[in-house]
Order: sequence, then structure tokens, then C-alpha cells
Amino acid sequence: MTNVAVVVLDTLRKDAFDRHFDWLPGLRFENAYATANWTVPSHASLFTGQYASEVGVHAKNMTLDCGDPTLAEQLRAAGYTTRAFSANTNVTGYFDFDRGFEDFRAPKQVQHLNDDTVFDFREFSRDPGTSRPIHYLELLYAITTGDSATIPSLAALARKAIGKKVTGKHNGVEYGGLVEARRELADIEFGEQEFLFCNFMETHEPYRVPPEYRSVDEPGMTESVGGLNFGTANTEQTKQAYEDCARYLSDAYRKLFDQLRTDFEYVITLSDHGELLGEYDAWGHEHGVYPSLTHVPLTISGGGLDGDCTETVSLLDVHATVLDIANVESDSRGRTLLEEVDGRELLTEYHGLTSWSEEKLAENGYDDQIERYDRSLRGYASSSNFYGYETLDGFTTTGSEQIDDPKRQLRRLVADLDIRDVEADNEIPAAIEDQLEHLGYA
Repeated sequence: MTNVAVVVLDTLRKDAFDRHFDWLPGLRFENAYATANWTVPSHASLFTGQYASEVGVHAKNMTLDCGDPTLAEQLRAAGYTTRAFSANTNVTGYFDFDRGFEDFRAPKQVQHLNDDTVFDFREFSRDPGTSRPIHYLELLYAITTGDSATIPSLAALARKAIGKKVTGKHNGVEYGGLVEARRELADIEFGEQEFLFCNFMETHEPYRVPPEYRSVDEPGMTESVGGLNFGTANTEQTKQAYEDCARYLSDAYRKLFDQLRTDFEYVITLSDHGELLGEYDAWGHEHGVYPSLTHVPLTISGGGLDGDCTETVSLLDVHATVLDIANVESDSRGRTLLEEVDGRELLTEYHGLTSWSEEKLAENGYDDQIERYDRSLRGYASSSNFYGYETLDGFTTTGSEQIDDPKRQLRRLVADLDIRDVEADNEIPAAIEDQLEHLGYA
């Protein structure tokens, strides 16, 4: 009866991890790849063991509504107690990422997104009669006249409004969630057969850290979609602000890690994607499958594991590994990382623009660029220290070795996908628009 925790350090680049996390024990995977460029599709893969295009959860459909059982659902059926703490708006019950979790927590500023008794902001925002300029008044009327729990719903609406107009906190959380998580998790008496999932946002925009870690003023949002920059980001300031965040994240996570190791035999630490910091004239993680986005840190602590593994692995393998630890049969594209890891070929995916990226392009007079950026791109990673990836301008390769006709190899892997078609939802839900703005998306 083995307890296992999976901790996602959202938006942590591999190079920043290498600089600041030398204290983290365990087996390090030097060539680990996320399946996608941002949170929702990457977590969809982590939770299902399939590529995001197969489960249909990505930029065009952010809700985890696939028919495949989730990792938490499988573990709960096997007798595990399943818990989660997520500081990321995109990974909450609002988008059904709480499937299978008995106890799903978040910082209090966004906990209402996991409460079924609170007014359904998402459904309300989809009503075609909703008028965006006065949606707060419409929400207030709907809350007070509907069947939802009035007081918690009003509190949620107030937190949303105050969080935008007064606090300036991103996602309603001051620094990214680790401080809140340490308090929450310290109050839990973990038993046997426990599964814990966490997502922390310390290295996500707006790159905010406590004063003692701040070496530069907080930069403004980069306001970038792909190679189109709408702001005037100060390159060195932004890079240093991100570095400050990575340094703070390391110290804050070290305290939580020590706390987790008392209750969990295995702690799997990873990032769901990286971040562009001016490479390719782009910022953030809203476009493309560049290696700065897809090459991510991954370490398994526990079970006597140690050292470095240079074979190519995927976050899909985390799904298979957790089920292996729990002795649960796996129907995953991933492979367990507890055994000898053989070389393999993997995909990375970009599924087009999110609705807020389309809106940002339109607002800034780039309507004619939406079609150019709103198309699928994929990358191909192999065991030969090779990564090739599609861009808007062609195919690019990196790594110390070369592969014969990598574009053909990529097409072969794509042809093997059982892609689920989903209908694009181009409306930004009113209930999370403010949180997305604080994260630099909307």
C-alpha cells in the first residue's frame, strides 16, 4: 500500500530547474518531454495517459470531458484516497479536472471553482443572452434569484471583483500557491493508499515573488501570441524576474517536499511545460512546440531511485508509473519509469489558438494573422538525442544527432493517433476571465 504524490511546478523551464533544484533527490530524467505547450493539454495527457488530441482536451476544448477514465478515477476505484491541491484556474473542478478526487482543494481565492453548491458561473457565461459590459450586475441578479448557495456564491463573485480591482494578485493567489498548500496539507492526516496531485504557479506570469527574492521590478505582462509582441517587454528584466521566481520556487518547494516525504513513499516532481523568454522572438507559452516549451524537468524521488537517465521519456510515462506503483492495470500510451527505460519516439502537440489568444489578436489589429497561428503543429522526439518540430515557417531540428527523414517519422506517429474531434468553444467564461488576465492570457 504505497502512497504517491505528483507535483507539477507549472511553467518551470528545464534550464531553471537544473540551476536551482540540485537539492532534489531521486532519479532525474534529462530528456523528458511534455505532450503539449501549455497547461490544459499537458494535464489532459498526465491524467489520461493519452495524447491531448486523442482525448480532445486542449485549446479548443478546455473541459476534461473525455470518456477515458482519469488517473484519479482509476486509483479511487482501486481503493486509494485521492486528494488534490491546485493553484491553477485551468486545473480545477470548473473544467472537470476534479474527476476522481475525493478532496480537491485550492487557495481560498479560487476554491469556489471546485464547489458544486456555488453558482455555476460557467453555464451562465455560455448563455447567449449574457451582456458582457454588465455581466457583474447580471451575475448578481442570477445568484440572488437562483437555486445556488447564495452566500458562498456572492463571496465568490466578490473575490473575483476584488481580486481584479484591488489586490493585483495573479489568479487570486499572491505568489503561486505553495504557501497556501503547506498550510492545507499540514492539517491532513494521511493514511495508507494515498494519492496526492498538486499544481503550483510560482514561475508563471506575472512573475511575482516575495520582496526578499525580488532583484528587479515586476515586469508588465509580455502580451505575446507566438511571434507577435504587443507590449514592449524588457528582455533582461523579464528574464531576471523569471529567475527570481525559480529561485523562490526552489526554496518554497523544498519545505513542502520535506513535508511530503514523511507521508509519501514516492514524490514525482515535474513541469507541465516550459516558458519562452525571448527565444524565437516570443514570450510565454501560448504558441508552438519549441524545445523551450516541451523539454521539461522530471524527477522521481523514492524507492531507492537515484542518478540520471538520458533516455527520451514523456509525461505520458508519469501516468503509467503512478499506476504501476499502485499495482493498477494501465491502458496508457506511457511506460513505467520504475523499470529500465528503453529508447522511444514521442510526440509533442500544439492545437491552435485559444479563444483568448484569438481575441487578443483581434483587439490589437491582427485579425489577418488568426488563421496563420490557429493551426496544429507537432514535434518529434527520439531516443537519439534528437528533437524536430514544426513551426509556421517550416521544420526545425535540434540535438546532437540526426534522424533520417524526421518529417516522415513524425507523420507516421501522427497517423497512429485516434484523434477525437471537438467543437471549438470561442467564448471566454465570464467567471474566469479575470483570473486569466492575471495570468497573462486574456
